[in-house]
Amino acid sequence: MKKKLVFIGNSIVNGFPWKRSQCFVSLVRKATGFDVINKGINGDTTGNIIRRFDNDVIAHRPDTVFILTGTNDFIYDELTPDQVYSNLISLSESAAAEGITPVLVTPLPVDAEMASRLWMAGSGTDYDTINRQLSELSELIRNCGLEYIDLNSEYRRCGLYHDGVHPTPEGHGFIAQVILDSIAEA
Repeated sequence: MKKKLVFIGNSIVNGFPWKRSQCFVSLVRKATGFDVINKGINGDTTGNIIRRFDNDVIAHRPDTVFILTGTNDFIYDELTPDQVYSNLISLSESAAAEGITPVLVTPLPVDAEMASRLWMAGSGTDYDTINRQLSELSELIRNCGLEYIDLNSEYRRCGLYHDGVHPTPEGHGFIAQVILDSIAEA
């Protein structure tokens, strides 16, 4: 039977602003031949993901769910890293209770200078603070004892951004390779 994977999260999972075929989720699908479902929604937060998790993940009965979110919680100044982490643990527990392996994916850092110019310019968003929050959340994930992929650290080697927040198509290729390497190790 073919493996089934669901990727759930925000615009980075969705592939914004590129064609879905250029996003890392589609690249993983092409490389593995697995049944891969993209449940990324632009602007999504962990609270929204909790509300849609049953329909977008549990109902599909995947072998594994990859959860990549948190950035918008900080950009919108809705939650602290501890609160986002608590939501991620809740999602992981929901998946595990259904026999689905949860894999937490640490959120990409942002390029603070580029994001200030190109993403929500004029909003007054402090992207240095966002990076600190993303690093704090990533540290919580690294130490939680669950399976994870550390894009927060890995993407620093790549650093290819369209607008300081979203990866370029080449950046999506880099993310896909990190995920493919992780799948191969598992």
